[in-house]
Amino acid sequence: MLLLFLSCAQLLLHWVGAANADGNVEPPLRRKEFVTLHKWTELKLTLPDGYQQPAPLDALRYAQDKLLPVDVDVEYGDDGYHRTFLTIPRLSHGVPYSLAVVADSDNSTILNPNLVPYPSYDWHSSFGQNCSSLTSAIRTFIDDCWRLWVVDLGQINAIQYCAPQILAFDLVTDQLIHRYIIPASQYTPGVSIFTALAVDVDPSVPGAECSNAMIYIADPWGYGLIVYNMQQGQSWRIQNAHMQPDELLTPEKTGNSGIFTVSISPRRHDAEAANRRLYFHALNSFLEVSVPLFLVNNATLWTLPKDVETQKELLNEFRVVGSRGIQCESEAMDSDGNLYCSLISSSALIAWREDSEYDSDHLKVVAYNPDKLRFVTGLKVNRNNLDEDELWALSSNPELFVGGNVLLDDIKFQIIGCGVKNLLENEPCAVVINHLRKA
Repeated sequence: MLLLFLSCAQLLLHWVGAANADGNVEPPLRRKEFVTLHKWTELKLTLPDGYQQPAPLDALRYAQDKLLPVDVDVEYGDDGYHRTFLTIPRLSHGVPYSLAVVADSDNSTILNPNLVPYPSYDWHSSFGQNCSSLTSAIRTFIDDCWRLWVVDLGQINAIQYCAPQILAFDLVTDQLIHRYIIPASQYTPGVSIFTALAVDVDPSVPGAECSNAMIYIADPWGYGLIVYNMQQGQSWRIQNAHMQPDELLTPEKTGNSGIFTVSISPRRHDAEAANRRLYFHALNSFLEVSVPLFLVNNATLWTLPKDVETQKELLNEFRVVGSRGIQCESEAMDSDGNLYCSLISSSALIAWREDSEYDSDHLKVVAYNPDKLRFVTGLKVNRNNLDEDELWALSSNPELFVGGNVLLDDIKFQIIGCGVKNLLENEPCAVVINHLRKA
């Protein structure tokens, strides 16, 4: 009955709004018109001059129906310039390259812009035969040090050609500056398909903050979290019962998916570092769970043998924040501690502030749009060049992921955005990218 009540409460929030701090009722939530950065009826993957485009019938190298992007990132430059990155993992054969960027010449093209391989096609052309290249990029993250972090599955069509790896590219030079191979003991070949990547940079050491990065990766079908300390060159795996799917939920649409997201508390002047937490949820679960970040970052707790008492203490540190009463897919947190999540099959985006109760009074629906908020596989909060938070989502037609029929001219994939302030204050969406600014 409790879950039923929460589900109903969530739906009511769509129509009647929520009470504000003064006890007044906010106006009903209207359909949110996101800004569309790019959209595709068909992905256009191009190759540089000198390379032969794979024949359309060469299913091992190129197949349009196998091109399913899952993650997005937006890099901001000076004066409103931007670059848009997409991952198109090789979850099956037929994907020419798995990490793409919108071509500079099409940067302001909204419908069907061309994509080019990043950082170059040479990084993708081995199709698993050269493990020093990119085999199947699946998740990205842009940190405060102008680096694009990439998680490479090492798989093509569920066959593990190479070990998974973590790479970092300098966004100024587009050169590789860091690589780490994930040890065999920390993933399951052909099973571990990583669905979330978060990076935390420690600015407390002047001049060395960019070498103090911590990386967090969700492994939903391996039911675990991989943590990597860049400075120490060491990674470890964390497992907990809350990272597994809820057996009471039907797996018909989402499978037996465990930990699907990873978000971390922002560094704020008004909060103690010891109070920062790591948030996650399983896709097949209504629960949001958190654990103190300083415990997650302590390698000895997870790599050395523990007595029974220590194991119990660690178990108790995983705290259920609350229940949504509904499933949630992609997740991201802004610089003020607001956690956003897209609701499955509801065309809605919810927000929750981490210092409040996780209940129907504080879970706020900040956007609803059945045409644009469809199946959100990538959700990011990026700081623009004005030092403001903007939320970007990669939204896809869900039929593409289940083998359904899609009309030729239907919008299959779209990248949509909105200023975080606009979402929280129910204002029209705006972003700072030049060709999308309103006059």
